[in-house]
This record gives sequence, C-alpha cells and structure tokens, in this order.
Amino acid sequence: MASGRLLVEILSIGDELLMGQTVNTNAAWMGHLLENEGWRVNRCVAVSDEEEAIVDALKDAESRAELVLITGGLGPTRDDITKHVLCQHFGTQLVRHPEIENRIVSWFERRGRQVLQVNRDQALLPQSCKPLDNPLGTASGMWFDRPGGVTVSMPGVPYEMEHIMEHGVIPAMRSQLELQGRLPKRGHMSLLTMGTGESQLALTLGDMEEELERGGIKLAYLPSPGSVRIRLTAEGEAVQQLAQAHAAVLDRLSDWVVSETGVPIDEALGQFLVSQGHTLAVAESCTGGALGAALVSRAGASAFFLGGVQCYSNAAKEQLLAVDGALISEFGAVSEEVAVAMAQGARKKFGADFGVSITGIAGPDGGSDLKPVGTVYMACEGPLGVMCVRHQFGRDRTRNLSMSVRAAAQLALKAAREWAIESKPASGVADSL
Repeated sequence: MASGRLLVEILSIGDELLMGQTVNTNAAWMGHLLENEGWRVNRCVAVSDEEEAIVDALKDAESRAELVLITGGLGPTRDDITKHVLCQHFGTQLVRHPEIENRIVSWFERRGRQVLQVNRDQALLPQSCKPLDNPLGTASGMWFDRPGGVTVSMPGVPYEMEHIMEHGVIPAMRSQLELQGRLPKRGHMSLLTMGTGESQLALTLGDMEEELERGGIKLAYLPSPGSVRIRLTAEGEAVQQLAQAHAAVLDRLSDWVVSETGVPIDEALGQFLVSQGHTLAVAESCTGGALGAALVSRAGASAFFLGGVQCYSNAAKEQLLAVDGALISEFGAVSEEVAVAMAQGARKKFGADFGVSITGIAGPDGGSDLKPVGTVYMACEGPLGVMCVRHQFGRDRTRNLSMSVRAAAQLALKAAREWAIESKPASGVADSL
C-alpha cells in the first residue's frame, strides 16, 4: 500500500438509489465513520444493477483508492449480481462455506421461517475472498486483498453493513495501517449554533479562523435548516491544541451556541434535562408529534420525557389540553395566547417541570396577510413562568416542520438552562449562621 493518509472510495450498487426510491444513507454513515478514523473519502458513486456498470466503476475506483467499499447487490434474488461480478473481476469462482450455510439455516429456524435453496446459496462466496461475519442477516461481507489495496463488498441493509464495518472492516484496516506505521493522528470537536447563518458566524470568527488554520486546525461550517454545526479538525501535533481552540470558538460564538459538543438540539435538550433531573411534556399542532418523536428517538428518553398531545384540531386543543375556546375564537389557533395555553395544558396534564407547545401554519396553503404561511408560535412554561416566540419561516412545508421542531427544542433548552441558573445556590453563602 501507499504511504500517507488512507484513500477510500465508496460504490453503492442499486437501481433504487438512482431512481430515487431509496436514499443512500449508507454512504453518509460510512463517510462520517471513515472521517473519524482519519481516512479520506475521495469519491462516492451510485451504480446501477448492471454488470458492465459495476465492473467499470470498480476498476475506476481501484485505480485510485487503497480501500474500495461496495454496498448492495448481495441478496438472494436474480437482480443481485454483485458476487458474480466480483468472481469475474478477481478471476475466481463461487465455493460453498458449510459453516456459513449452517448459520443461515439457524437464522431462519430461530424465526420459524422456511429455508429456501436461494437462502442456502448465500453461503456461496468467491473463493479468493475472506468472509466477514454478518450475524444480523444472511449475506456475508467479503474482503478481497488486491495489488495496491483492499476491496470489500457488504450487504446494502444499513444495520448489517454498519455491523460489518464496525466489527470487521475498521479493525482489520487499523491493524494493517498500524503495521505500516500509518495510523493517523487526528481529532475532531464540534459545536452547534442557532439564531444566525454561516456567513455571520464566519465573519464573527474572522481573524481567529485564520490563526487556527496557521496552527493546523481547520473549521468547517455545516448548515442545516435552523442551525449551523461547526467542526474543528486537527492533525498531527495540532491535536494537542484542539480543546483550547474549541473553547476559544465557543467563547467567541457564545451568543449562538446551543450545544457545546455539536449534538442535535433535541439531543442536547434531552441530555440537559437528564443532567438536572427535570421532566418535559409537549403539545403539538402543526408538527403532529414530530418534536416528541425526535425526543424519544434516542435511548434514555424515559428519564425526562413524560408524554405528548397531538392536538391538530381546535376541538382537540380544547378537549385534551383545556385550551379555552374563547381564546381560539378571539386570537386564532395560531397565536401567542393559544400557544401559551397549550404549553400550560401539557405541563399540567403530565405533571412535568416544563411544557412546550407548537402551533403554526406549515403550508403551502392556509395563510393570511397577518399570518402568512410559515408563521409558527411556540411556548414553554416552567418554574420561572412562560416564554413564547413567533417565528416566520418560509413556504416549504417540510422545511417549516423541521425548523419548528428545532426551534421549540431550543426554546425549551433555554428555559431549562435559565431555571438551572436561577435555582443554583449562590456561591459564598454560609450554610448556617
């Protein structure tokens, strides 16, 4: 293999990727994992389920990259041709692995399902490959040593591919690089900001960013609807200065930082509530439960999340949250008054420390001159009282819903942090007189 940083290319096989029927989340996940290892992903290519296309893409990738990662095309059906193409490419033939076949049979028997011959035949692998264990499915990964590098083929099912990467590919490549003295010294730290755009952030950092780059630390701005994640990357000796640089950036951008570790705002909210022993309930109208779903998507949510109410209709707001119908008649369902009543109703209904609400016009229809599409009110009631904000997003429904969830989580995190500061005992006060 070559010296220096490991160069990687990813081939994602499947017509469904090119037709837009399936989003290529595998490539994004692998890119993140490989970057954290300090390996450089040079290209990611989606390839159709055609032999010529796969062969051409594979030859092209292997001409540049030391490590080529292939996903897809390893299923039991006729359109899954990756194994046959790899046999042709590496000049080998399929051979049956009895131990793998036994595992496949056991896999089906444990689930009470019939084992077909096509399932057994997934134990047929190219003779020149090293099988990579896949306890989560029936398609094994395949490791091919070749002149100048390694080619690995894995199933396209995300959780199966992820297991093979984490338990097979990464450890094996680390061992090879360690033997060659090429394990990279590399570090990353991140932070998450909300309330301003990447242009303002870059302007605010200005001279600091130039100074960090001279010291070997690079900044990357990663915007998404409603937030910007900033990633600091250091290599070599600069890794020793990474924590200090991260602290300096946090201080410079303190007005906008919502997560010092860069985790998503809903995750930061959950982590903070758990750390304080506080609880939360939600009331959602236009987002239809999306905030609650985001909060419970990570393990441990039961430590802080008590429940939520989806109150899309006015009647649901009145019946489930005790919102006064007169408020809706006078101010409208999308209003500060109703948002506050919803937050109060959620907090009372579940007995939570904090109640947060969202009500708005997601679009693309339904707006007015006073409340155009994209108008969203959100409120949070806690021990210090209630706060409510109005956001004016755009006309894209999907974007409006996503930004509403993040903004509501930010509001709840702000309320929780303020209570933590307020309830913290003053320093220097004697315990007794």
